Amino acid sequence: GGGGDPFGATVLKSLSEHGFSSTDQQETFDWNQQTDIIVGGDETPCASDDESNIPDTFWMDMCSNIRAQENGSNAKLVNLALNPERNTGYNGTHIWKAIYEENCISTSDACLEERVLYRLLSGLHTSTTLSIAKNYYPPSKRKGRVDWESNPPYFMEKFQHHPEYIRNMHFSYVVMLRAIKKASQYLYNYDIQSGNALEDQASKVLMKRLLDTSILRSCSGVFSAFDESIMFQEDNDFSLQHNFKGVFHNISSILDCVQCQQCKLHGKMGMLGYGTALKILFVKPELIDLEPNEVVALINTAARLSESTVEVRELTTQYWAEKQQTDKDGAAESKKLPQSARQSVTSRRQ
Repeated sequence: GGGGDPFGATVLKSLSEHGFSSTDQQETFDWNQQTDIIVGGDETPCASDDESNIPDTFWMDMCSNIRAQENGSNAKLVNLALNPERNTGYNGTHIWKAIYEENCISTSDACLEERVLYRLLSGLHTSTTLSIAKNYYPPSKRKGRVDWESNPPYFMEKFQHHPEYIRNMHFSYVVMLRAIKKASQYLYNYDIQSGNALEDQASKVLMKRLLDTSILRSCSGVFSAFDESIMFQEDNDFSLQHNFKGVFHNISSILDCVQCQQCKLHGKMGMLGYGTALKILFVKPELIDLEPNEVVALINTAARLSESTVEVRELTTQYWAEKQQTDKDGAAESKKLPQSARQSVTSRRQ
């Protein structure tokens, strides 16, 4: 990831055409490890950079690296309600480092398109961290925990000095809602078929309730925080589109390196949700065509970001309430000490 324009760099062109090949990557990851749930099919190769224009269907394969092999033997049906995102003890620092650094994604001297991609990834990263903070300590009879409990100090450690991460998550939520709004007519009559007629009917009712909500009708001012129509405006230079999609595909592939299956599930669902949203936003309305897994990921990713915005408020309130109580208890304990002991404590603090 050298200097200059990261999206125009030779490294990105190489990434979009040949994938990863550096020694560091080979030493850090088992890139040939077979995934067991969501990745499927061979990636459709990017078109060459000398094309005179981008076809209308160019963005239709945004999710090609993430879609499930629905007819494959490795495909599994996962109940997301029974597999919520929470602390598993898995340290994914190396995965996030690869996502940002191997793709030269940053905000310094970045073009609009790279800033959008960075903010989306940062938003997903933030939402994941919030899920961990909110569901940090597992149930434990020995410690008297009957359910998962939060860790407000962990939350504050991650975000107290980085409010921009929270803003990036809000930005990501706007992008998801903007995509749902654009696809609302298509989604309104989407034929949901899971094999369970009762659940399918309930899902259709809930989908229509979501699309009819006043939020999607009354938040035009919020939706204007992101406008996809101003992206990729360089005349007769379509390498940016090819590189953008190529980098998105490679980021999706990095998630195959995640050893924690539950972490991989939620990471891939988030990327599939993002890919679906971007596909909706970049294609003409009449070309919107989504697979069942893409609809599931789109709605669940938006829901996850919505829950994350609530968790920010809850964890902030909980942190300061606990800190105030701790300070109050400390003051009460200090008053119980003899005068000489209190003076000794005071002198040690000084």
